[in-house]
Amino acid sequence: MKHLFVARHGSYGADRRIDNDGREQIADLGKTIKQILNESSSYLFCSAVPRAIDSAQILVAQLNLPQEFEKVLDFGIEINESLRYGSYNIQRKFVKAREEKADGIIIVTHKPIVEDFLRYFPWCEFNKL
Repeated sequence: MKHLFVARHGSYGADRRIDNDGREQIADLGKTIKQILNESSSYLFCSAVPRAIDSAQILVAQLNLPQEFEKVLDFGIEINESLRYGSYNIQRKFVKAREEKADGIIIVTHKPIVEDFLRYFPWCEFNKL
């Protein structure tokens, strides 16, 4: 793995599915990821929540990825603050177990998970905050 992308799903409406703004947000993200990866292999997994799946499907189409991608049932979204670090360890294990599958790994998830990556990744990977 050369690149790791951790993204929040697109904005969503009352029906809890991504809305038009969310589709545009994810399409813009897809363009950026495509430029960075430059045709390199990539592997995508996402939360099993419909708005994350909607977002992942847009990226799959843009990046010409296989239509079947991994959906993670419980990615730690319903957690309290004291369990946040434990949630990060679960996410980290998912990434580590898949890092040989592609040059780029893309995770489509939720705001608390993205925040956890930003909070814990430097400390765990580089032993600093």
